[in-house]
Amino acid sequence: MVLTRLPKELLDAISRCLTGKDIKSLRLASKLFSDIPLPLSRVFISANPIDIEVFRSIADHETYRHGVKEIIWDEARFGNPRSGCEGYELESREAPCEYRHACKENMHEILNRRAMYAIHFPFEKAIDEQVKAQMPVFESWLLYCEYADQQNEVLENGSDIKAFEYGLERFPALERITLTPAAHGILFNPLYKTPMLRSLPYGFNYNIPRGWPGTYSYARCEPWETEAEKEQWRGFREVIRCLADNKALSVKELVLDVHQLPTGLTCHFFDHACPEYDQLVAVLRRPGFRRFDLALTAGGQPSSDWESFRNGRMRRALAEASEDLEHFHLRTDQGDLPGVNRELDNNGISYHFTPLLDILPIERWPKLRHFGLSKFLVRQDDVMSLLKALPVTIRTVELSFLCFLNDGDSYKALLDEMRDSLDWHTRDAALRPKVKIGLDVSRFAVVHGRAIWLEREVDSFLYEGGPCLFPREDRPDDAKPGDGGTIRDEFQPEIDSPWADCPIWDYNDEQGRLRARAEKGGNPDVQAALDALDALDALDYED
Repeated sequence: MVLTRLPKELLDAISRCLTGKDIKSLRLASKLFSDIPLPLSRVFISANPIDIEVFRSIADHETYRHGVKEIIWDEARFGNPRSGCEGYELESREAPCEYRHACKENMHEILNRRAMYAIHFPFEKAIDEQVKAQMPVFESWLLYCEYADQQNEVLENGSDIKAFEYGLERFPALERITLTPAAHGILFNPLYKTPMLRSLPYGFNYNIPRGWPGTYSYARCEPWETEAEKEQWRGFREVIRCLADNKALSVKELVLDVHQLPTGLTCHFFDHACPEYDQLVAVLRRPGFRRFDLALTAGGQPSSDWESFRNGRMRRALAEASEDLEHFHLRTDQGDLPGVNRELDNNGISYHFTPLLDILPIERWPKLRHFGLSKFLVRQDDVMSLLKALPVTIRTVELSFLCFLNDGDSYKALLDEMRDSLDWHTRDAALRPKVKIGLDVSRFAVVHGRAIWLEREVDSFLYEGGPCLFPREDRPDDAKPGDGGTIRDEFQPEIDSPWADCPIWDYNDEQGRLRARAEKGGNPDVQAALDALDALDALDYED
């Protein structure tokens, strides 16, 4: 049968199974298909005029606005590119040293991510083409300045906030608001194809904006006191303000998604009384509110501090969440990083330790289906206490990148105790919680967004008598599991491969790893990447 002769109802059913890209091609094939609507279930907002213009256009469209279920607020911001310039760079046609260094680091990031593999991924070829097509760094810097100027104008006139408030009135099916500082992803590989990111010129190497202050174990998280400090989380503040004012009553989910970057809302948000705390509580109280993903920074605090987790304010806020809460995930930026202080007090307890049930009111969430805990400082016995307190409705549990503070505690020991102590194996197979464990690829070579994930292996171990996942007794929480494991990357979703395909190389020798891979596979694209690295000096990146 000729496609154009199909009934409209059947064509509509077929179109619902196609991707947005395929529908665009189909709309161009015939006038008959030109009215097939694009599947616009989410829209983007940021401090960029292009995103704002498209956002408003969708909000004004009488067809598309009814299908929007999610707003993603891109919190990444361009920095101050002219800081310390004093006119020299314009006269010498030379980008500032810091900018040149960032562009060079982008190149090493690309190569470091691929040098971990013995196999080649087809998407790498498109990246290599952009590497070869890079514009001169000075021109890149000038363009970066233009984007920063446009952004600063938006921040001054508040047009992003006005557009967001307008969208809340115009999207009747809106359910979720997601805030992320990671929309730009990695060079030539944005996390989201927002209108603004689609507008970036081909081969544009630039200082990737992240948004939200980031910390590591040695960097102090930001305070939450002055307006200037709070403004660093501009989107978050506006979202909870609007929702607390009972705008968009259909919104039942609030997600802070950092995609494994060491950033988030500062934990000092919970230190003192403030209007934003009350607004967040009002959001959590919404009838039917069902999902909250909370990412916090906690780095750089004295070992005897962590007052934000101990003063009870976080627990009191979370206890206000609707009894309909089904999904909760708590994440910090700590985890098992070198330098984490394991100093003990007079009772033999780490100063960092805060009982999980003193933070999380599990008993108030009888319908919870997903629980996640990532990059948190824990004791094994305390994790077990929390797992035992989870309601019978729980279906998925994520325990990723945890830092065990007591000697002898580890993922291996935790899984052994879960298998032997929990009653989950007695439940019907369909009702047993699925447990997911995430591990850093290396404790010493950070590759943000990339991790080893154990899922079916954990399921087999807990419920089917499967093999031990961490066979080395001398290093029980080593990030090299003994049986299975899958590598995934938040910023390169095409990577979804067995851990066995990621050889153990010298992490300080990215060129050596790539050359070994090129010799093994004879792949010309790998050699092209090496040639790009060798040609960096010619692209005036050096300090």
